[in-house]
Amino acid sequence: MQIKAFLLTLTASLALAAPVAEPEANAIGSVVKRAVTWVYLCNERNFVSSGYCVHIPAESGICVPLGSDLEDKVSSAGPDQGSYCYFFVDRNCQGDFFHVGNPGYGDLSIVPVNGPAGSTRNFEDKLSSYRCTSI
Repeated sequence: MQIKAFLLTLTASLALAAPVAEPEANAIGSVVKRAVTWVYLCNERNFVSSGYCVHIPAESGICVPLGSDLEDKVSSAGPDQGSYCYFFVDRNCQGDFFHVGNPGYGDLSIVPVNGPAGSTRNFEDKLSSYRCTSI
């Protein structure tokens, strides 16, 4: 008798179970995944690994403020291959900036800038934020 009651309860619960809705075809396609970019920053020129260096991920197009371990202490900077970055002297990706692709600049004291041939600008120990994008 107990088996009969169990089977009856099981059958009733299966019959009343709601079917799982299929996702709309375009609902899956509407999800946009942001690309992750990576940037390599060092507190020594020429990416010298005996200094302090970090390899930081960030979502493409998002401003990244530097932490206290790096703010105003970066001497070489560059994005990974397939990325292009803007480096800013002010937080929130504002103020003076330069942009660069891979491999970056090993010496931020002589970053090429627009102007007469050979013009450079000193960005060493001045960076506070960056924003990268996948290319």
